Amino acid sequence: MATFNMLAVQSQPNLPKPAFRPIIETSALPNVNKAPERFNPQKHLAFAPPEEIIHMTDIGYPADAGVSPVAVSQPFRLFSKEAVEQMRAEIFNPAVMENCGYRSNIAACQLRGYCPQ
Repeated sequence: MATFNMLAVQSQPNLPKPAFRPIIETSALPNVNKAPERFNPQKHLAFAPPEEIIHMTDIGYPADAGVSPVAVSQPFRLFSKEAVEQMRAEIFNPAVMENCGYRSNIAACQLRGYCPQ
């Protein structure tokens, strides 16, 4: 007598739409045809320290427990708006996306092997 393994299939409920706006909107995409500008630290760096830094010792670990005594920090600015626009123009260039774009079942879009020519 044959036995059959029966699998129960449970339908997944529809997920709610996220309540956040994307960081990059289609209307805000940079001009990818513009020639890249050389990196200029005076113009392209805009470091502002984080408002809060939590150290390893703050969460119960010794300062030398990891690769850094810092466990986590609040977000902070590193690049100017012009630098971010330049980086976006470089990575959203159709040739870069075509030759270096990669998709998988866990990542919708990655760049692999990209470096400026």
